[in-house]
Amino acid sequence: MTSNQQVFGTVEFGAWAHRTALIPAERFLVERYLEPSGRTLEAGTGSGRLLFALQALGFSSLAGFDFVPELLAEARKRDGADRIRFDEQNAASLSYGDGAFDQLIYLQQVLCFIEDEGARRSAVREAYRVLRAGGTAVFSLLSFEARSGGALYRAYLAYLRFVRSVRRSSRPQQSLPWLRLGGRFNPGALLDARPYVYWYRLDEICRLLTEVGFMIDALGSTRQILEARMVPSPEALAREPIEGMLYIVARK
Repeated sequence: MTSNQQVFGTVEFGAWAHRTALIPAERFLVERYLEPSGRTLEAGTGSGRLLFALQALGFSSLAGFDFVPELLAEARKRDGADRIRFDEQNAASLSYGDGAFDQLIYLQQVLCFIEDEGARRSAVREAYRVLRAGGTAVFSLLSFEARSGGALYRAYLAYLRFVRSVRRSSRPQQSLPWLRLGGRFNPGALLDARPYVYWYRLDEICRLLTEVGFMIDALGSTRQILEARMVPSPEALAREPIEGMLYIVARK
């Protein structure tokens, strides 16, 4: 595999194409921060799992995009009435108009599957552009603090640093190969082989969002959300355990 697009269209297709319903963290964020009447766009919609769940909750104006045509074909097949708009688009360059949506859903770690740093920044700028003034965006991200917290992963990160130093690679430490593909261990992870997934540091993603223009309203990791709460600032979250995914609610 040479790209995340290929991964999701082949070896990971089954794991993503047939998923249903919201996970608890998604339900918490949707019910607390989003409005069923709002024009809603989901990034990285895959086979439409989240949008179909929102439709069942009474959301009426729904659109989603993805860069994996195989997953979009599955979404369109499931949406027999064509009530949801599904588009094949790249998050770093969207065709939607400025301020076209009241709320954005970036809850499938879509930013983390963009390998190029410049493209990740462009994707955040595009999210800001297509959101109306005063609108809400919810993000989930792979957390580097959570990933590097365990002894096993710390050892793996030390191993990768050694491999990259020998190869004189400038690849950032947070760009990690898939450890598992198709439910099995990925041998390419020991070879530091593509494709890579980017794991964000808390301060890094908050700085990027605010540089683009977003105002951060609330943050939490899976730990905080399972306790049915969010915190108001990166500083507050940094003082607490960060476990699982990182979730951010922001406004334009």
